[in-house]
Amino acid sequence: MLLKLALKRIAGNGWRSVFNILILFLVLMGMLFIQGMYDGWMRTARRQKEEWEIGAGHFEHSNYDKYDSFTFKDSFAKIPDHIQELIRQNEVVPILVFSGVLYPQGRMTPISIKGIPWDQALLKIPSQMLRVKDEYPGSLPTVIGQDMARTNGLSQGDLVSMRFKDARGVFNAYDIEIVKVMATPVSSIDESQVWIDFTVLNSLVALQNSATLFILKDEATQLNLGSNWRYISQKKSLEDVLAMMKADQAGGYVVIALLLFLAMIAIFDTQILAVFKRRKEIGTLIALGMTRRQIIRLFTYEGCLYMVFGTILTAILGLPLFIHLGTKGIPLPQELSNLNVGGFSETMKSYYDPLTILFMLIMVFVLTLFASWLPAAKIARMKATQALRGKV
Repeated sequence: MLLKLALKRIAGNGWRSVFNILILFLVLMGMLFIQGMYDGWMRTARRQKEEWEIGAGHFEHSNYDKYDSFTFKDSFAKIPDHIQELIRQNEVVPILVFSGVLYPQGRMTPISIKGIPWDQALLKIPSQMLRVKDEYPGSLPTVIGQDMARTNGLSQGDLVSMRFKDARGVFNAYDIEIVKVMATPVSSIDESQVWIDFTVLNSLVALQNSATLFILKDEATQLNLGSNWRYISQKKSLEDVLAMMKADQAGGYVVIALLLFLAMIAIFDTQILAVFKRRKEIGTLIALGMTRRQIIRLFTYEGCLYMVFGTILTAILGLPLFIHLGTKGIPLPQELSNLNVGGFSETMKSYYDPLTILFMLIMVFVLTLFASWLPAAKIARMKATQALRGKV
């Protein structure tokens, strides 16, 4: 009976009910859109980092510090024989890292020289372009990132001199040819970095089959490398990226909080207005035997029904939009792609986690319940005679 009465009251409120349902619809749409875009951004950035740089995890030499180029000269070791078969099976990709200097257009630019096997297929780096076909090439084929190219005024086909110090401490120099400018979304393999063939770099720095890093295809792969190597999990490698995203996501949570506040105010305002407009009706219901608890439930039901109708409207009108955002995504302008930030180099697709959606619906439902109950709590203390006189 109370539910039917609540439905009649919602229908009787006319445009006020429509306004409340629209407010809840917009709040739910806004919350799901914001959270879906952030979750999609994080998943895209994580996938790009995995595909371009870290794989399923990696081993690095214990002396290696990617933020300190002075450690590179001591951060390598000969590849053990039992790893060679894994490399041939593309289960492991070795990378050798050395420091050097590039001289584009007469300027001096410190760089990291990274050697990767030209025939690897684990990472999306276009290493096939690094194959050296001649025994004594006049210049070495090299791949750089678009940010590196833009910063130093380089383009595909350019020849530039590169100087480096080999493992014995002897300086050497070589001309390199930019055979590919790769459009990578991962700045950590782009900025101030030059990629050449793994075997060629070993030869240039007077080493043989030595590596600084081992990128894994499967995190379960056991290399048994000993104490000179440390394992860096995929989760550990993503800490910096995820920390940046979560810091940015805090702004989204502020918007969500404002939307929730707007929804609560809309419901509260409607219910508090109903208390004063329906004083005589409430007094009559109490006089006819309806308990104060039933009166509170009546108003609470009304608020909950607003939430139900808002959810239904969101499902009907919002589902096509969310399906489009999850499958087609939103094309990003070129300016954002040029920022070289993970997740910003391709169409942004949303991701909607069922548990997150359920949590948001429960949160809005609880707040709506509270905003409906709060005005009704005052009714519980009202006497029937006062209500019939229009006094609250």
